[in-house]
Amino acid sequence: LGPEKITFKLMDDQNAMLSGFRSGELDFIEDVPQAELPGLVANGELKIVDYIGTYYVCYQTQKAPFNDPRVRQAFTLAVDRTFIVDQVTQAGQVPANGFVPAGVYDAAGSTGDDFRTVGGAYYTIDSDPDYDYAKNCEQARQLLADAGYPNGEGFPVVEYLYNTSDAHKAVAEALQNMWQTELGVTVTLNNQEWAVFLQTRKDGDYSIARNGWIADYNDPMCFLDMWLTGGGNNDAQYVNAEYDALIQRAKLSTDPAERMQAMHEAEDIIMGEDWALNPLYFYTQKYMISDRIDGMFYTPLGYFFFMYAQPAA
Repeated sequence: LGPEKITFKLMDDQNAMLSGFRSGELDFIEDVPQAELPGLVANGELKIVDYIGTYYVCYQTQKAPFNDPRVRQAFTLAVDRTFIVDQVTQAGQVPANGFVPAGVYDAAGSTGDDFRTVGGAYYTIDSDPDYDYAKNCEQARQLLADAGYPNGEGFPVVEYLYNTSDAHKAVAEALQNMWQTELGVTVTLNNQEWAVFLQTRKDGDYSIARNGWIADYNDPMCFLDMWLTGGGNNDAQYVNAEYDALIQRAKLSTDPAERMQAMHEAEDIIMGEDWALNPLYFYTQKYMISDRIDGMFYTPLGYFFFMYAQPAA
């Protein structure tokens, strides 16, 4: 038998959430103050579990200077993802080396590998034997020079947009510092409340924006059909007829190997050629649950099930 009643409390103050959990007012929380993360992870109170999703930056691909793929690639290569997950987010996230995250099934994978393993990396991360952040930044500076901005000279001041949150702010400040230090460019930060932020991003009224996507179902299409020309989730204003054709081919195919191949080719275009997206890390889910509760179930799609929850014996 499950619980007779579950009470959800709407709260947006992370300190109040943790305080409520400590006092026994709350039995389950999904968010905690950023500064508390390392300690809570270390003592095992904060649970870290798999979550199929990608935290990323998108560029407004129709507006200068980010209408130039060389500029987008430069900004992408100049990011130290290891620093972000180890020193900023600190909740077990995995540095991203592509857009479709680890854990997404690849139906054509003969060895049972997932889509990310089969697709490979679009840039190196620190788990790669040949990873060299300094070399990545050197390439980034050359790309920026090729685009007409040697050492960042003449590059306009651009804005990074994110929704109000201490965690997003910390990531934004890290990116701002990396881009300024490694590329010699000035990036200002702007935060907006959630509803306003979503509309601003959807309208394309930005240069660089924070973004994230969690799988609705375990298939690469969940991540890739977002970027069809004119698509409702295409906040990057991305347009590529070849990409569109590959996605449509995958949607129409009944052959698992053919549709997976089409989606790999599509990701090669948006990531390896057009550099429309800048993946930072693959999500993990974090939560705290009271010792008084048994029987909660979780899936990597981010769903928590409480229908069988009951007081601990």
